[in-house]
Amino acid sequence: MSDPTELRRVPLPGDGLQERAVIVRYGEISLKGRNRGRFEQKLRDHLAWFLRTHHHPFSSIEIERGRIYIRGCQDVPDLKRVLGVYSYSPALEIERDYGKLKEALAGFFPAIRGSRDFRVSCQRLAKDFSPDSMGVERELGTLIEKSTGTPVRLKDPAFELHVEIGQRRIYLFAGKIRGFGGFPVGSSGRLVSLLSGGIDSPVATFLMMKRGVLPLLLHFAVSEAETAKVRRLRDRLQEFAAGEELRLVVIPREELFLGKLPELYHSRFEPYVCVICKYLMHKAAAELAQREGALGVITGDNLAQVASQTLKNLQASRSSATLPVYSPLIAFEKNETMALAREIGTYELSISASEGCTPPRDPKTGVDPARLLKVLELTGLR
Repeated sequence: MSDPTELRRVPLPGDGLQERAVIVRYGEISLKGRNRGRFEQKLRDHLAWFLRTHHHPFSSIEIERGRIYIRGCQDVPDLKRVLGVYSYSPALEIERDYGKLKEALAGFFPAIRGSRDFRVSCQRLAKDFSPDSMGVERELGTLIEKSTGTPVRLKDPAFELHVEIGQRRIYLFAGKIRGFGGFPVGSSGRLVSLLSGGIDSPVATFLMMKRGVLPLLLHFAVSEAETAKVRRLRDRLQEFAAGEELRLVVIPREELFLGKLPELYHSRFEPYVCVICKYLMHKAAAELAQREGALGVITGDNLAQVASQTLKNLQASRSSATLPVYSPLIAFEKNETMALAREIGTYELSISASEGCTPPRDPKTGVDPARLLKVLELTGLR
């Protein structure tokens, strides 16, 4: 059971000895060694911001041995929008007492009775607790089976009751909700992200946010409708930023081409327009990054997807880049990108109609850097 709606149906009674909590797990943060505490604290701060901003009451948030415990949380917040969260579970929190643990099982009996079968899974984070994990699973499974009449099934059960024994408390919960994992936004540094109204660049930006990047968004405006779409995409990405501001810088495309784009389309240089455009974008992005103290540039490039993204054209268009270029979608299948776009809520925005750029009739697919520089000189755009 991992769907938030389903988990809300599992009763978690509280009577003073039993309180509701949310267990938050993280992945790669646990491998950070001496820097681990800084990442944990940033994730804790982002969780607190999210809960307060979205009006989810809680009493405390505590970090303890690879877990973050949100105590006194009466509902199931959508913590998937907090990057750095690997998974989370609404849980019943009780005293670290075996007798209290057995008493607390009754709150789960209605859900277990309504299931085809069940199992108990125990994890002892504190190894001093007795009995051991297998003993807990065996004894509680027997007790639940006798009380509910529901049979035990160890493989692929319809209902799985989890018991997590911590240093100070015991937690009971019925499933895990997967998050996106990664690191808290801003914990890795800043990059400039080339953001268009298409499907790819918002997903690429999100993936780098998931690696802890705080992006500065850069858009080259083609039309008011396209820029309005990009602002909506920015707002959607902002929902994953846990309060960190995603700034959007807009540069008119006419300014990027120094007003020479119309004449390019009516000249022998029309086939080079896409490569020239990417070259100028990288140049402008690098200049912005250096002014803002960003450490590189994000693009939505995908190898061989369109004419400007062949290996030769990528090499040529990036020859103006003075900082590292990060393209997390470079080897993605298009359907993989579309699936992730749907999951993060950018897909419908990206496919909405708006006026975009007009590609050349016969674009060049194999421009080498020397040839591109020559074209730039001839057109006055270098």
